[in-house]
Amino acid sequence: MLRHDHKPYDFFEPNRSLNYGIMILNYSMASLRNMLTKEIWDNAIIRGCADGGANMLKSYADEKNENFLPDYISGDFDSIDSNVYEYYQSISSVDLIKTQDQNATDFTKCVRVMMGKQSALNHLLVFCSLGGRFDHTTGIIHSLYALNQTYPTLQIYVITECDITFLLHANRLNRISIQSKYNGKICSLLPFGQTAHVRTEGLKWNLNPTQELSFTKLVSSSNSYESDEITHVDVCTDSDIIWTMTYTCNKK
Repeated sequence: MLRHDHKPYDFFEPNRSLNYGIMILNYSMASLRNMLTKEIWDNAIIRGCADGGANMLKSYADEKNENFLPDYISGDFDSIDSNVYEYYQSISSVDLIKTQDQNATDFTKCVRVMMGKQSALNHLLVFCSLGGRFDHTTGIIHSLYALNQTYPTLQIYVITECDITFLLHANRLNRISIQSKYNGKICSLLPFGQTAHVRTEGLKWNLNPTQELSFTKLVSSSNSYESDEITHVDVCTDSDIIWTMTYTCNKK
């Protein structure tokens, strides 16, 4: 079986040479404070903001008194503050790209712009929040599934104030690295959209394919790891499924 390695913590370790982009969504201030450093920002090959995410980035840059300039900002610009828009408009290196498709989220549209600029991108770190309005949260989850159909080789890691969330792919061995000082204690497997039959190794409560994961039957929320010594978790699933894992703060 084909193996897919997921190593989300690699991007927060020093001296890593990795191909990745960064995207800032709205309501992301807590995740920026927890995990975004200037080194992580500078090492990305492309950086974008989705509409109101530009407000978050500008506030964070002012707070840190550091230069965090995006390569572009996209959206319908109904969330970006006028003074923030004018600030970035005055900087020639920042592209302001209006995207008005109401059938896609700002997140999805921002990824389309990014992939148009960097089609060989392998990984994307998305700073946001999955709290607050529930429709915003489900919109982000929907985008993870939808974007995987369009960009199947792009690994997207959604980073919130307390966890990292990403899609595990069907019909392959998903190996998730947890050997990091940033790894937390809680993890979950969430079957959005369709039923999944899952086999796991390395969890406190492992799953086997005879168990059906769905929102009308079983959901593996608030799971944990087998021990503090294990370095990875293996997940095989017959349907794409959401994995989420808590982290500890990247102290700056």
